Amino acid sequence: MVENFLGGSTKQLDDVLALFVKSAINDIFDGDTFRDSFGPTRNYTWEYGIDYHTLRHRSMQLYIENPYFQGTVDRMLRNEIFTGIMQESTPIASVIWPNLAPKDREQLATRYSEEMTEAFRLYAADYNVFDYRQELTFGEFQKQCRLESILCGDGIIVGRINRQTRLPCWDWINGNHIMTNPEYTPRNGNIVRHGVELNRKGIHVAYHVREYDGEEFTYKRIPVIGEKSGRQISWMIYSGEKFINNVRGIPLLGNVLYMLKDLDRYKNAELRAAVINSLLSVFIKRSQETATPLRPVIAGIGRYGAGTPAAVEAEKKAAAEASQPAQPDRALAELTPGTVLEQLAPGEEPVSFTNQRPNVNYAAFEKTMLAAFAWSKGIPPEIVTMQFQSNYSASRQASNEYKINLRYQTFKNAKDFGVIYSEFITQSALLGMIDLPGFLGCAFDPAQWKLKGAWLKCEWSGLSRPSVDIQKEVRATRELIEMGVVPHDQAAREFSGLDFRAVQNKLRIERELMISQGFMADNPTTQAKENKNKSIDLVAAMQDLEGFVDENSDSELRDLWGNLKASISPAKPD
Repeated sequence: MVENFLGGSTKQLDDVLALFVKSAINDIFDGDTFRDSFGPTRNYTWEYGIDYHTLRHRSMQLYIENPYFQGTVDRMLRNEIFTGIMQESTPIASVIWPNLAPKDREQLATRYSEEMTEAFRLYAADYNVFDYRQELTFGEFQKQCRLESILCGDGIIVGRINRQTRLPCWDWINGNHIMTNPEYTPRNGNIVRHGVELNRKGIHVAYHVREYDGEEFTYKRIPVIGEKSGRQISWMIYSGEKFINNVRGIPLLGNVLYMLKDLDRYKNAELRAAVINSLLSVFIKRSQETATPLRPVIAGIGRYGAGTPAAVEAEKKAAAEASQPAQPDRALAELTPGTVLEQLAPGEEPVSFTNQRPNVNYAAFEKTMLAAFAWSKGIPPEIVTMQFQSNYSASRQASNEYKINLRYQTFKNAKDFGVIYSEFITQSALLGMIDLPGFLGCAFDPAQWKLKGAWLKCEWSGLSRPSVDIQKEVRATRELIEMGVVPHDQAAREFSGLDFRAVQNKLRIERELMISQGFMADNPTTQAKENKNKSIDLVAAMQDLEGFVDENSDSELRDLWGNLKASISPAKPD
């Protein structure tokens, strides 16, 4: 029975039971928090009650419809990715050339670092070469992967070969398209869970992707390791943390979907109430002594000059209204701006509508809700709302906390996108585009993992957030370095996002460029002599100016020269 129903005997029993139980589960649990909140988002037969499919669709729906959701995600992308995290190649010279002198090793490391860094950046900036769809640069590709993994919980990066350049190009498939093929029968004891094929150790070996060819849906199996090349050609990236046994990721804002949805409903309700209230202008308040209502709104529709078109029209309208049967329950009348109410009966009083919308507590409530879900994601509320009103200490603490979160995300992004760099360097070395002596000998030998890692070592840096008060922080950092309690490497990472060695390499390159362009002397001694000569020239110029002033009898000029001389004290030449 199980074989006939699923088309394969290797399906797990809980998969079979889920098909029968799912409808009953949805009838009982209709929402994450309370009934009819946001539709069913749970499935209590798989992986801790997570219904990945519904969560993905709800998350994508909110990104399109909900300004709170979209604004938060966009702020995260701007800070985490910005224009893309980029690498700085830092091969470890002591591992690659252990027998060379330290100076020679560092020179070689610098040379190959520059070559690999520049080659990869040229590759990353050309979307015709980098992107399989020929649309995105590396930075834009990172943003797209991060966006869709946040919304869908996960997705896979797939490496393909550009037939024109023979270099790898990259494709992204979001998690919405990864699902189990009901007609596929795994081999070698593998199992398929939520579109991910696992071996007996629980390691990902392939992903099953549903595609639409214009007529029908088909399934394609994408292996993790290429059968012919033995190199990694696909891997899954996740939006955030997950349980170790879970094969799929949860949308990053999955646990606050209902809250953001209801907050948006509250906002719309307040807005609609404010609009409706603005349409209600005035009421006639009647006391118990009022005899017969005189319909003052119609009787006093306005005063116009006699014989004017407006007066004639008003008289016609009033006559037509007067000829109609009395309708005391009629609630509306057409009023023009400046209408004057007259002929009120005793006990009648015009009263304006009390406008109590929007709710005066709405702003505070909205702020509290946004702060709650921002805190749950490690984001300062000021970043989400872009309202910076705190003092220096509070703002600096909020910025520091968010920097911790961003550094961790850069660490995760380096893991997710580091394979792209490794595969580019490997393929470039195979094609002879980059000459790396000894690299190919270790690139495909697992036993030489250390040497391969030394060649492919690189530092990834994201957006370096501006300091709240950079002068204070620079002074404090300089004092800590002078005290010997903070290394230069930590300071370099704090302000530039790069390690100290990478910073020094870049400064050396810049110095060489400035020397070649004549902006700097070729050595410190020459530069010191030039500064000394400039000081001598300045002293001579001031002496000539002083002689001119002495010869001039103008007292105002003498006073001006005295003040200038007191404020400028050039160093005298040795």
